[in-house]
Amino acid sequence: MNNDLIDNLKTPCHIVDIEKIKLNIESLLYIKNKTNAKILFAIKGFSNDKITPMFISSFDGVSASGLWEAKYGKELLKKTVHTYSSAYKKEDFSIINKYSDYIIFNSISQLNAFTSEGNINSQRLGIRINPEYSEVKKYSINPCHQFSRFGVTRDKLSELELNNVSGLHFHSMCEQYEMTLDKTLSIVSNNFNEYLYQINWLNIGGGQLYSDENYNLNQAVSSINFLQNKYNLDIFLEPCETVVLNAGYTVASVVDIVHNGITSAILDLSAICHLPDIVNSPYRCEILNASLPYEKEHTYRLTGCTCYAGDIFGDYSFDKPLEIGSKIIFLDTAAYSMVKNNYFNGMIPPYYAVLDSNKKINIVKEYNYKTFLSIL
Repeated sequence: MNNDLIDNLKTPCHIVDIEKIKLNIESLLYIKNKTNAKILFAIKGFSNDKITPMFISSFDGVSASGLWEAKYGKELLKKTVHTYSSAYKKEDFSIINKYSDYIIFNSISQLNAFTSEGNINSQRLGIRINPEYSEVKKYSINPCHQFSRFGVTRDKLSELELNNVSGLHFHSMCEQYEMTLDKTLSIVSNNFNEYLYQINWLNIGGGQLYSDENYNLNQAVSSINFLQNKYNLDIFLEPCETVVLNAGYTVASVVDIVHNGITSAILDLSAICHLPDIVNSPYRCEILNASLPYEKEHTYRLTGCTCYAGDIFGDYSFDKPLEIGSKIIFLDTAAYSMVKNNYFNGMIPPYYAVLDSNKKINIVKEYNYKTFLSIL
């Protein structure tokens, strides 16, 4: 992405580089070809109905987080659907059952409650386990922290009749690499050894940056094959972020510049509405041609245009002074941004565009006032 492409672009805009996504998928196909693992796309992190169909054919299925995602995966994407939710509502479950090929329960109590009703068809049932090990440092995104609600710990799994399920699922990683995968699989193998011999499939979740240039794919292949061969299991992976890694850009414009002890550039974008993990996680988003504050000559606090005082992207420095109308390009924004857009202050969401193989930007989806009314 370069400035020449966006000089005349209306903003705010989410841009997705389709060719980069296809390149990222090659890493997943390499693992699949070397291990026979099944690759699921985790639509919870990127579920745009215009863009996802452009690359979903490469996947064996999708992982869904509930009713609407299951329906989306089956009806729109036309894929095998693996559904997991931390808790299923009784009134939704019959429909989830209709759209899901695999249903994974978070607790033994929910598994027993829904299977006892006898209304589950031939779906392959699974239960989520908690390995009680994760290298994720942030408490808010660590699914295995001390008091986690996710999954069944080993000491509780003995209460389950495994003949009720055909597979196990865990998710404990986030933006990590092959050595974390290897250690995690080793711990799962050691702690759940007896149970792994009793099932047919294991879903090892996502959270691996397979498409990163520093990722050792052969080590991942070795780790997966070891587990697969030891227990004669089908292995499922459910990546998302690695699929769209470095393939998303969010473009904003400076609409005002104010001074009060620090110079703030107010954008036509909102951190709290459009890139909320910046505020909630929090993390610092990289910006094209920008550096840490005071590393370059001109430093600004980039802010959103809502009334929320904490609507702040962060402090950045630039070689040249910003002006009203200057374009700001946020990098690597595809995963977990669009799906978290909200309408606080009546903010209009960025429109969607794709960067095609000819390096042309094509608008594929826009929002309007009717969209806003529909969610009120």
